[in-house]
This record gives sequence, C-alpha cells and structure tokens, in this order.
Amino acid sequence: MSIRAARRPSRIVTGVLGQVGLVAVIAVVAAVVAGSAASRAEAPELADAVADADSAPATAPADGAEVELAPLVAAWPDGYTVTGTKSEPLYVEHITSTRDGAVYRLRIDVKSQGESALGVQTGEVALEADGRIRWIVGCTKTAAECLDDRGLRGFLSQAALLAADRTGTLPATGVARTLHGHPVVCVPDLALHPDAPPTVDGLDPCFSIATGALLGHFSTDSDAFVGPTLAEGLSDLPR
Repeated sequence: MSIRAARRPSRIVTGVLGQVGLVAVIAVVAAVVAGSAASRAEAPELADAVADADSAPATAPADGAEVELAPLVAAWPDGYTVTGTKSEPLYVEHITSTRDGAVYRLRIDVKSQGESALGVQTGEVALEADGRIRWIVGCTKTAAECLDDRGLRGFLSQAALLAADRTGTLPATGVARTLHGHPVVCVPDLALHPDAPPTVDGLDPCFSIATGALLGHFSTDSDAFVGPTLAEGLSDLPR
C-alpha cells in the first residue's frame, strides 16, 4: 500500500470526527438558546405572579371581630365617591356622598316610586385642622353647631370620626361587619358622640374599610343594618 493510500483513512476519520464535533457544538448552542428563551418566557409570568401577590387585597376581618380604628383611619384615602339608594314606602332617595380632602358633600335626589322628582337635598361640611366641623351648605342647627358640629351624624359623619382622631378622642376599636359584600367597621355611636345624645338610640355608624365613607347603620338590638343605610348595589370608590 502506498503512503498516499495509507493516509486516506486517517483523513476520513478526522473528517468524520470534525463533523461529529460540529454537530455536538450546534446541539449545545441550541440547548443554551432554548434555555435562554424559556427563561425569558417564564420571567414575565413570574413577575406577573409577584405583582399579583403584591396587589392582592388583605383579607377582611371576620364579621363580629374587633378592629383597631387608628391604623385603619390612617390608611384611608383623602377622597371617595359613594353612590346608592335608600328606599322608603312612597319614595326612593338617590344618594351621592363624596369627600375631597377636608370637604364632604352630600346630595340626595328624592324621587317617587314612579320616578317623579320630589326634590333635592344638599349638605356640605369642612373638617378644620383643629378638628372643628364647619357647615358650608345645608346647616339646620344652631349657629354655634353650624360652626362646630360635634354631633354630626348620617352620610357625612366620616368627618366626625376624623375629628375625633384629630382631637385625641377616637374610639379604640370598632366591630367588623359586611354590608352587601362591602367590609365595614361599625363604631358605637355613644363612643363617637359622648356629648351629643342621638335622636334614635342603638344605631351605630358603619364606615367602609376601603375608603372610610359611611355606608350604613347597624342596630345591635335587632342585629341588622337599619335606618340610614344604602341598599344593595351601592358603589364605594376611592378618589
């Protein structure tokens, strides 16, 4: 066998090994690229999962549980818009209650059961820095009370709760309840208004845990929401 002929198998083997090595390199590169692509595909899903966990609402306290008011009040937004209705035998009140910083407004459109307009009631108060509650529109009380209404009740009464917080008289706790799917905290009326007896005993104001807006009143005697309370379908949104 000639020297040239003897060298041909070596070159063939070398060529085969080179092709095998090239295939192996290509396979490794493909695996790395695929792994990188999978990691990029999984990354947004992981980020979304983390974001969902961070934005998930805290579990509302169980009905009947005591709730500390101070941290709840501190977390409320400085504005809200609440809309809803309250039905009476002969008419329906269409209620809009808002807060814009220190100013609280209430509008009640009264309509008959046949939707005929019966009138509009409006009210507006301002919560001063020192805790005074000053009427701007709609005061029907004495001149002194219009300048500082310590007995403010009804749908504007978040102002009374925040006034108590500013003057150091905020009740320590309230009771968690649920009104038409909305978590609320009900505060004993006597604890909120120790110096202003109510017209009707036993009605505790209940404030939205989300916004602090007053949504209704709870009677401990009847164990039910009664009196000035919004009907099912209410809207409670922060501003």
